[in-house]
Amino acid sequence: MNRSLNTLKSILAMAIISLSFTACDNEGCTDPIAENYNENAKKDNGTCDYIYGCTNNKSINFDTLATLDDASCMTFETWEDWILEITKTGLDTNLGFAHRGDDSTSTRDVYFLDGKDPDGNSYPEGTMILKHTHNILGTSQEYVGMVKQEKGFNTASGNWEWFVLNEDGEMKTDSVGKSLRGGNLYDGMCIGCHQSATTDFVFSK
Repeated sequence: MNRSLNTLKSILAMAIISLSFTACDNEGCTDPIAENYNENAKKDNGTCDYIYGCTNNKSINFDTLATLDDASCMTFETWEDWILEITKTGLDTNLGFAHRGDDSTSTRDVYFLDGKDPDGNSYPEGTMILKHTHNILGTSQEYVGMVKQEKGFNTASGNWEWFVLNEDGEMKTDSVGKSLRGGNLYDGMCIGCHQSATTDFVFSK
């Protein structure tokens, strides 16, 4: 009788242990966007791993590998809410021939994100500027931007990157679908013009 009871206890103990292991096997990361998503897991165990970055594909720093947004996105989409720092009308000797609006009928509005000012003779990393050029008749519209990238981005451009934009702040593309952006945009034309600015490649302030 005692032997049978002990045998029954052993069987029950083994069954409990087996169920415990089965339960553990069903635990894991249950978030499909995580790097270590486990489609067989029934219970999340808090081990999910993510690649953090900008997940907005309209942002200039969109990260194709990012699985979870880290609020680092940089975009020109909200430019109309930025600080209008300066408005110029008429001819401007600083304008290169690549720009529209170098005539008596045009107005150039220059917006700065958060109204960024230079620190000494250099603008801080992350400074974003947009210039909207338009004429009285509304027949000429141009949107261009520049962003101060991290140190080492492009020494020749003072680490600035230039952009050609649509009205909604999205980047324009060329005939093959390539975004019109870069530190050496238009084969250095932007650098050649802006390097004559008094303060860090910026004419506006």
